[in-house]
Amino acid sequence: MKKSGWIIISFLILFTFTSEAQIDWGVRVGAARSSLTQKVDGMFRSKGRFGFSVAGIADISLKNRWTLRPEVAFVHEGGGYVSNWTFSGVNLLENKYKYYSLQVPINVAYNIPLSDVTLSIAAGPVLDFSLFGKMNTQTDKLENINFWSTSREKDLKPFDLGVNVSLSVEYANVFFSIGTVFGTLDRRAVKREGESAVFQNNVNFSIGYFFRDSKRK
Repeated sequence: MKKSGWIIISFLILFTFTSEAQIDWGVRVGAARSSLTQKVDGMFRSKGRFGFSVAGIADISLKNRWTLRPEVAFVHEGGGYVSNWTFSGVNLLENKYKYYSLQVPINVAYNIPLSDVTLSIAAGPVLDFSLFGKMNTQTDKLENINFWSTSREKDLKPFDLGVNVSLSVEYANVFFSIGTVFGTLDRRAVKREGESAVFQNNVNFSIGYFFRDSKRK
């Protein structure tokens, strides 16, 4: 968690340096398709679920058509993966998860005016802090996820660092966007020998609104 702390501090410093820049605020809400992805027997396996995301956005002017576009999002995500033991034969046990997370994307956007429409392409890192949720397996009943556990093998780690890429179209301050987040850290709290890493991936479809005095040219 020390690395994430330094990232947040850098984020606050960046806001200090851009305090005199034009800032437009916005909100978005949408559906999310999330999945936990792993590699089993040489093949990628992904088990997903549908959830939602709600976010507040700041659009900070930088230079020319570039803007800094950080968000704070509340996301309902999850998915499933199998535990794969390679000793004493093979035993596949499926673990299913649904949980809530706080995500902080720090995107840089390039904005392209097209008549009355603005097309924006954005990318950047995403800090993902998992808060609470439920899990179950083929043999266990539904139970709480202990994100801070270091001993229970079915639990998940509480932090992920992702990479976000998104595309949005804005008209009259209303925008539609599609974005994807690729997790880069293994979410398994405990990984036995021979078991694969598990990564969280999300796809978001959103509608939102910017509270601008006038549409950015």
